Amino acid sequence: MDMDTDMEPQLPPGQISALSTLSQSMSFHSSPESFISSRAQNLSSSSTHRPLDGKTSSTLPSIVRARILNRNVAVVSSHQFCKDVLEAESGRRQDSFRLASGESVGPTTFTVNAAYSQLMSDFFPSPNILLLDKPVHDGQRTLWNEQLSSLPADVSGTIQSLSRDHFSSWAAGGTFDLYDSMKDLSWQILLSIFLQLCPTDEKYSTFETLHETLLRGQFSLFPIAVNTRFWRSPRSKGIDARKQLQELLSRHVQSMDSACPFLRKDIVPLDNVASNVLLFTSSIAVKALASLLTATLSNLFLFPSHPSLADQVRDESLANGPILLNSILRETERLSPPVVGVMRRVHQDVIFQSPPGQAPILIPAGWDVWMYFVGAARDSAVYEMGEKFVPERFVSEGAQEGFAFGAGPKTCLGRDTVREIVKGVANAALVLDIRLEGEVKGEGVQGWLGWKTGVSPEAFARDLKQLPCQRPRESIQVRVNRGS
Repeated sequence: MDMDTDMEPQLPPGQISALSTLSQSMSFHSSPESFISSRAQNLSSSSTHRPLDGKTSSTLPSIVRARILNRNVAVVSSHQFCKDVLEAESGRRQDSFRLASGESVGPTTFTVNAAYSQLMSDFFPSPNILLLDKPVHDGQRTLWNEQLSSLPADVSGTIQSLSRDHFSSWAAGGTFDLYDSMKDLSWQILLSIFLQLCPTDEKYSTFETLHETLLRGQFSLFPIAVNTRFWRSPRSKGIDARKQLQELLSRHVQSMDSACPFLRKDIVPLDNVASNVLLFTSSIAVKALASLLTATLSNLFLFPSHPSLADQVRDESLANGPILLNSILRETERLSPPVVGVMRRVHQDVIFQSPPGQAPILIPAGWDVWMYFVGAARDSAVYEMGEKFVPERFVSEGAQEGFAFGAGPKTCLGRDTVREIVKGVANAALVLDIRLEGEVKGEGVQGWLGWKTGVSPEAFARDLKQLPCQRPRESIQVRVNRGS
């Protein structure tokens, strides 16, 4: 699409009033998918937001306006827009938008710290690489990339061992909640990799409990820390949990064996390590990993195909089995990203291009751009059958990956380690000849996995929790069997 310079740029479509701000925040917190889809559909049918040439468009707006937590937000669900915003920090020219001044967007037009400071700084304070912008981010990222460069390979054996032990504890013929089981395994893996802790250690349950309290405080809809004699708000409790975690982590990291794979490189100073491990071992990191593992095992064992995808991987040749498994893992990432989106603060007026016949969209300085990964990774402009789970989609080269780990200079620091974990867990289940039986009943959960297309926003809201990480509202009960 070319930028149409003959039309006056307009703000993203969406009516905002003082009375709607609270209701929009509540609605978004409940279900981003329902919030975004319903607003886009309403705007698409509104005469005030039809293309300026008077023709009716069946395409939902790729950017809609919202008011969330008293902030002006442009919610973006276009794959190209999300990719370009995330890669803008690299300094490379992006053709899908420009500054209102006519110049190209620069590497500091979209920033992280201003967007997340209100939401995260009380719970994951500096130094925190997630909240760093240029130029400080570049130097820290280089150090952390080197610190973690060999971690996936170094912890592969640990992941396999923990996974085998976890699967071996499943009683044949027994039933359990798949997400809860993957959450337990995620705690074990992350606390082992980063803190050398196992469930029998006294500190293990302390870290787990404090992290859960921190998360409840961070995502509380009551955004004020209140600490009185009679009542403490979840935010106040969360901040106190963070302080305790900081003290515990500082002492624990100092006492850890320097031969630990996570510390072996000895490149990042230990105080910086302790601060960032607060995020690496957080409840939100555990929930994100559990979400991805739940989707992965659901696809391998419960996806409606005969034989199961797990058996297809097992039956492939030694050369082709890993290729099919890798494709299934990438397709799972695309359709079911644990974190539904990320934000950037806009520091200069930016104009996004629109389809022919529609005015360009102006995002003013001071607004936030919220990139909705679930919608972007199903964009029909990029993916054929974008809503559908296609196990072989990534067997051949050329398919664009989704946004499970973001993109650009701030691609998730733990991407390679997380992928090693997911692959290790999947391989352990395959090698042990684990066979899971069960049924994914919720229409919204089937839509999350890509098993069913055309799922309504109401079904997503009913069947799926999306914040802080995506997971089914109701348990996926599975029964364990073992091959002969």
